[in-house]
Amino acid sequence: MLKEETEAEIRALENSIIEFLNDTEECETTDKKGKPIRQYIGTDYKATYSMQTRENVKKEEVKKLLTDKQYEQCIFKSSFGVLRIK
Repeated sequence: MLKEETEAEIRALENSIIEFLNDTEECETTDKKGKPIRQYIGTDYKATYSMQTRENVKKEEVKKLLTDKQYEQCIFKSSFGVLRIK
């Protein structure tokens, strides 16, 4: 229960920060690639908010279009650690 309460407090703080960044005209800027972002740089911290797009592919549909060998050539695998606390 403590974990859920803490996560709710974190989400509320994150929402407040996003609201501040979106409502403050001085926070409007661009990233290194020229894309618009919202950013605040303080003395103790820096907050940045930007939109990201993620593209997904329907794996089963791709398998229908390619041979097994072609499909294997398209696979890119990566590994990373995941911490879960329940």
